[in-house]
Amino acid sequence: MTEKNPTIRGFIKGIIPRGKPRMKNALCAYSPAASRGVVNPLLPSLARERKRRYFFSPLTRLAIKRLTVVGPLFIELADFYRTQKHALRKYLFYLRHRQKLKPNAELKNKFLGKRCFILACGPSIKTQDLKKLEGEFCISVSNFFVHPDFKIIKPEYHVFSESHAPITKEQMKAWLEDAERHLPEGQKVMMSVHDRSLSQEFKLLKKQRIYFYVFSQSQISAESPIEYTKQIPLIQTVAHQAIYLALYSGAKEIYLVGCDHDWILHYGENRHFYAENESELTRTGLNQWGTDLGTEFESYVRLWNIYKEIKRYATVREVLVMNATRGGLLDVFPRKNLDEVLNKK
Repeated sequence: MTEKNPTIRGFIKGIIPRGKPRMKNALCAYSPAASRGVVNPLLPSLARERKRRYFFSPLTRLAIKRLTVVGPLFIELADFYRTQKHALRKYLFYLRHRQKLKPNAELKNKFLGKRCFILACGPSIKTQDLKKLEGEFCISVSNFFVHPDFKIIKPEYHVFSESHAPITKEQMKAWLEDAERHLPEGQKVMMSVHDRSLSQEFKLLKKQRIYFYVFSQSQISAESPIEYTKQIPLIQTVAHQAIYLALYSGAKEIYLVGCDHDWILHYGENRHFYAENESELTRTGLNQWGTDLGTEFESYVRLWNIYKEIKRYATVREVLVMNATRGGLLDVFPRKNLDEVLNKK
């Protein structure tokens, strides 16, 4: 049947996974130069480009379209998958692991109406007395657990960002081992489901209470409530996620501390409140800088845009987000003096 119907034959050839091409040049058959016996040396690169751009080859797409009803629909589905495959993969990952997110329901509105302090790792923290935060609802992030006042402040949650390049598995393992030495027993920790296998493989954070999260492929939107029992919006910095958690916990006032975001003024330097030899990531050779300033500028644009969307999200819900960082570049939120805020208990 397939020999008599070239349309069906082309359809089947498009679906079956391709092995080695039968011809030296897959595009020769429908190349104008091929009819003259001339092979264009650029054709192999063009073939690779077409494979990147299309789910099927142009001839296969044409053959499928000739199928009266199913063909156009099949093409639409293929194009949809090509453009949305990353979001689809993330959603399928979420479906496989959504049971691990159910415990997060107990965190919703747990601190309804309270004020929350987000503790990041900017160098400005060295100039602030954080002991006054004892008894406050605090969320710390990243390497803040090395702060000398960590056990006095006793943050309610400590948030780890999802492991990502250029952080290696060995570096992440060393970092979590260091965190385990610093975090008190029973400390509530937020960790990506992606890193769950790492903590299980090396039996890390066994004495801490771990909650998991999964990212979606979408940005935060004022129209879509943050829900930690489902996928949460994308971030550019772990401070974004700490704000998401504060909003999910029902906080009505959120103060950012240590969110300097001025590393672009110190290109190539690692700047935190702690000495770099106190960071296990740095000790194991992590270099967080990109290859050029252009990359860093693009990162800043994404960083600021998400902060702006957070502000819009919070404004719609009548939540105040304020910047209590001493100095720094972040100008999206109103400035507040941390000492003045804490004196108004």
